[in-house]
Amino acid sequence: MNVESVDVWGEPVAADSNESVVAWNHAWAEAAHFIGDPFATLEAANRDDDAFAMGSVFCGAYRILGGASPTTTEVLEDQRRAVARATTERDVGHAEALGLLIAGNFTQAARRWDAVAADTNDFAAIRFAHDVYLHVGDEARRLRSSQKAFDGWDRDRPGWSFIAGQLSFAMEEVGLYPDAEALAKEALAADPMDLWSLHSLAHLYESLDDSDAALGLLRDRQEVWSKQDGLAVHIWWHLSLRLIATGQFAEALAIHDDQLAVATTPFRLCDLASLLWRLELAGVDVGDRWDGLADRFSQRPEWHTSGFLDLHGAFIYTRRPDHASAQRFFDGVEHSHGEESSENDHIFIAVVQPLVAAIRQGTPNPAEAVASIDALAGHLHRIGGSIAQRDVISLTRDHFARL
Repeated sequence: MNVESVDVWGEPVAADSNESVVAWNHAWAEAAHFIGDPFATLEAANRDDDAFAMGSVFCGAYRILGGASPTTTEVLEDQRRAVARATTERDVGHAEALGLLIAGNFTQAARRWDAVAADTNDFAAIRFAHDVYLHVGDEARRLRSSQKAFDGWDRDRPGWSFIAGQLSFAMEEVGLYPDAEALAKEALAADPMDLWSLHSLAHLYESLDDSDAALGLLRDRQEVWSKQDGLAVHIWWHLSLRLIATGQFAEALAIHDDQLAVATTPFRLCDLASLLWRLELAGVDVGDRWDGLADRFSQRPEWHTSGFLDLHGAFIYTRRPDHASAQRFFDGVEHSHGEESSENDHIFIAVVQPLVAAIRQGTPNPAEAVASIDALAGHLHRIGGSIAQRDVISLTRDHFARL
């Protein structure tokens, strides 16, 4: 029997069991605070509740955004369940957006989620859209989407700090620094575990080159965020950026060494690769640390699904070109998106392939590498990630220019 229920934000959830709705709420509490394992929380409901579509949407969306191939068994099963179980207008909209995401049409997926949220203030749709726009580096659409959600969200409604935090981050990425700072601080005051708001402040102080504020913020709250495993490695990366900026290289290297053991996802490996690459650009000898990253990255299946991931894979294998997986990686970058049938295909063909080629040729042919990177100006945001993350490309280009 279908249970008529609503989630913690007041949106209807179709399910055969109240336990599925409880799991849905709990999974989002974990995801928004970057703790626990939302996939495990939803596993039983997704498997057993034939009326529950939303949990499969959640898992499918975040598998793709985490770099999973759209052809993996898990993603295909998430999509099958979402479509088969979608009986309500909400479910159908989410399932359609998930289908677009899996097809590699990321912006269309985010816009579909925007449409789902347009009249209902659907938290899940709002968050999916926000995260997809980050995945393709679309600052303008993310700001519009986040501002609309914030304008329609009552302060006393559950989830306000998360809505405020994502607007703060969207503001920061387009240079609205005073408003971004005020909103993030307000969100953190409302929920000290709102890590996305703290993350927004870390980006803000990075953009402002304010090491004192960044180091103070992160060290003062380290006892909390260091235990929020879903994003902790990335926040350690933010701390390391300011350590590099202030010449505290040994501590930055120690962060890499301490975090390597928990770098169990491709994006965590990207943080550590970015850290080592930036240290080398600053003239630091990182020793044999690239070996560990090359070994770890070779074991990941998330190759050639995300331009951001492949950029960092290029850093790793440029530093370890003789690694057993290096040539296979570079061949995959060149050939894995041979036909332009999706937005992601276009991103790889137009941006990722020439960018990775430029990274590879930087040392033997720095002038050609600089020209290649300059030719991509105005398009580099499409690999996804934040301005601070993509700044490594500018640093690399300037390094090549000095050779």
